[in-house]
Amino acid sequence: MAIPSTNKSFRQGDFTGFHPMGRCMVVENFSFTNPETGQTEIIRPFGRGKCFALLDDPTLVDDDGARLPSSGIIPVPADTSAYQFDDDFSGQTTFGIDGAILEVTDVSIPRGKKLIFRSRFLPFDSSAAGMNDFALFDAYKGNHATPDTFQHREILGQANDGFAANGHGKWEEHTWAPASDFHGVLRWVVSNGTTQNPPVISNTTRARPSALLIDIIKIVSA
Repeated sequence: MAIPSTNKSFRQGDFTGFHPMGRCMVVENFSFTNPETGQTEIIRPFGRGKCFALLDDPTLVDDDGARLPSSGIIPVPADTSAYQFDDDFSGQTTFGIDGAILEVTDVSIPRGKKLIFRSRFLPFDSSAAGMNDFALFDAYKGNHATPDTFQHREILGQANDGFAANGHGKWEEHTWAPASDFHGVLRWVVSNGTTQNPPVISNTTRARPSALLIDIIKIVSA
């Protein structure tokens, strides 16, 4: 399939045409407590849209920030331990732990076209030592998404950049225009992250998950 034409902007209120992994939902709004101000904020869809995708859910935690156990209505978090990236500015490596993934397969982007989407990254671990939650967009040629073989990657946000710097106050537009015809898999990833090397995976590093919001995915002329 290509970008689902009948479910643009998740207008059907579900993930028809997409493959979500982890704690993912399609919502009409998202209410959260800003970790810097303590104030409750509500995020609504971009423009005149009615819905958007919420990847991972920072509200599904206990009073200590630990993830609520999986159940019949709370999915198991996605394993994101295969993801890591180096910060171009600091050179610091961040390793994934767990989180959520949204995938769409069999996507064609001809040369002369470009992919557009909008996102907002909400980090909730920005003050924890050794933690660096992050969000990525990856494109993979072919039929399989192997995290270390991406053709294109964009870091959509990382907690160490600070909450205010991660676009929490507005939807951010991202574009990708392949230099040649592309056919493959697109993935959006949000993850608990750690800068400890080797990474130590524990209840603490799984705590205080961050969120990635996605809206308006489409292919247009470059």
